[in-house]
Amino acid sequence: MENLLPIFLLIPSLGLIISLLFPERKEKWISTSILIAMGSYVLFTTTFVLVWLWKDVDSLNIKEISLYDYGDYNFFIDFYFDKVSAVYLLFSGVLSYLIALYSRVYLHKEPGYKRFFTTFLLFFISIQIIVLAGNFETLFIGWEILGVSSFLLIAYYRHRYLPVRNGLKVFSIYRIADVGILITMWLSHHLWHENITFEQLNNSQLVAEHLTLHPWTGIVISLAILLAASVKSAQFPFSSWLPRAMEGPTPSSAIFYGSIAAHIGVFLLLRTASFWHQIFIIKIIVVLLGVITAIVATISSQVQYSAKAQIAYSSIAQIGIIFIEVALGLEAIALIHLVSNAFLRSYQLLISPSMVTYYIREQFYNFVPYKEKQKSKWREKYEVTLYLIGLNEWKLDPFLYKVFWSPVKRLGKPLTYFQPKTAVHVSLAILPIPFFFVTNLISFTGTLHHLLPIAIAGLALLMVIRTFSERKNPLLAWAMLIFNHVWVLLAISFNNTFNVWDTTFYLSGILLSGVFGFCILYQLSKKEKFDLNDFYGLAFKRKNTAFWYLLCSLGLMGFPVTTTFLGEDLLFMHIEKEQLLLASLISFNFILTGISLMRMYARIFMGPVNDPEITVARRSA
Repeated sequence: MENLLPIFLLIPSLGLIISLLFPERKEKWISTSILIAMGSYVLFTTTFVLVWLWKDVDSLNIKEISLYDYGDYNFFIDFYFDKVSAVYLLFSGVLSYLIALYSRVYLHKEPGYKRFFTTFLLFFISIQIIVLAGNFETLFIGWEILGVSSFLLIAYYRHRYLPVRNGLKVFSIYRIADVGILITMWLSHHLWHENITFEQLNNSQLVAEHLTLHPWTGIVISLAILLAASVKSAQFPFSSWLPRAMEGPTPSSAIFYGSIAAHIGVFLLLRTASFWHQIFIIKIIVVLLGVITAIVATISSQVQYSAKAQIAYSSIAQIGIIFIEVALGLEAIALIHLVSNAFLRSYQLLISPSMVTYYIREQFYNFVPYKEKQKSKWREKYEVTLYLIGLNEWKLDPFLYKVFWSPVKRLGKPLTYFQPKTAVHVSLAILPIPFFFVTNLISFTGTLHHLLPIAIAGLALLMVIRTFSERKNPLLAWAMLIFNHVWVLLAISFNNTFNVWDTTFYLSGILLSGVFGFCILYQLSKKEKFDLNDFYGLAFKRKNTAFWYLLCSLGLMGFPVTTTFLGEDLLFMHIEKEQLLLASLISFNFILTGISLMRMYARIFMGPVNDPEITVARRSA
């Protein structure tokens, strides 16, 4: 049965390829191809799970493809199937089929009909990769695709202000989860000295032996996993992104942010439970996180004026309780609770437009004034306080802004005082000097050998922060992001095992995407006037240019379409276990690079059309 696991990815992938062959105006053909693919997927999954249960097999594991094998490093695709995978594959397939059936009518005659369904399938494929992943590297492939497709779905109405703004906000929060996965992958290689699979991770004796020898490494890995799971499942203090994700179409809100994507954090905890369950303090932290989230989200859900926001916070509260169940080892109860919550929230979101209309009609015809009861002053103050706190969503949005993005902007503002042309010329002039001089002519030892990589990584991070704060010159921002990757290579090159082949492998994707993207921006700047201070919505007039620029942006950020994605993991393998600060600096570098690239894409090609001849509303309701 192991050899049949790739079919779970093959069916939706074929549906995606076939749907791309049809023109935009052929709505029936597009939706029919998607429905056939999703129907076939549900039929195959149901049959597969029934046969698997009948044979009473514990788990299935298959090492499918070795993408890169050099020395002690091996990046391979691994598929793993167990009861957790079976539950996720079944409920995600059934829900996705129902939503596809709903969407073919709901989005009829909507601009971007084909774009929605292709992004819908891309999102679904990413979920299948995550669920079937047999190691962290395979999981990270789906993890990255999930983040980008989420941004595109939330910003489906790409010529409106709020969908694009909220899409960027959610993508930025998602990138924080990427830090957790990157740190987990890096430390796992040092803990196990190999590309560990989830099947091996289920060996409790093996895990206990390694945790006994390296307790602090196990704690850091567990905290990184918890960070990634908390962000993806909108747990405290990251709860505010889920209501913002509801800015997309109702079908995408129902299937992804109400049911599937919101529960991926739970899946990550379940998949790695055999590891972090052996660390008592981590179980206590997960329980406390679930309790706090459940209380905070319940209060917020009671006072939201938007039906979607009420449902979103209700779902967050239930996921908090599921976190507690996972921490207590109640895996079966957690899976039942998860599926029940997913189907309920999808149903609520799908009928929410009808329910809002119904309640408006009831208020219009059968309005009954509310008779206020006498309350004590203490109780009144208590209720008003909770009401205001819940209505303000505990001010989690301003909190995240102050903690994560405000320091970056404050640090980047002084850097913008450098003139663009001067900055480019100086970067081009000094970049090759330290790269060749330090790595080839001088051999550093002792304290300097440890401090120099950190200093260079800090300079690379400052370059990205400078790009993050750039508002005037998109070409400068793009060029600095290319240079940044070379500085990252320089920081890693102090390791003795680093070689020219690793450099070539990593830069091959960067240079191709970077040069091609720079040419697109340069040619576009000759035809259009734009900067990074406003939204210009150029995709309205230049769809093909927007598509190719998006591909270049994905390549430059290390998306799984170029060798850069494998190169990022390869670079981390050259960072020693003691160099936690260096690993953190490079992780945040990659995260800010992705956010900067998506912000540039959104500013130039998405948002309200900045053209007086085209009548498009500048802001959405």
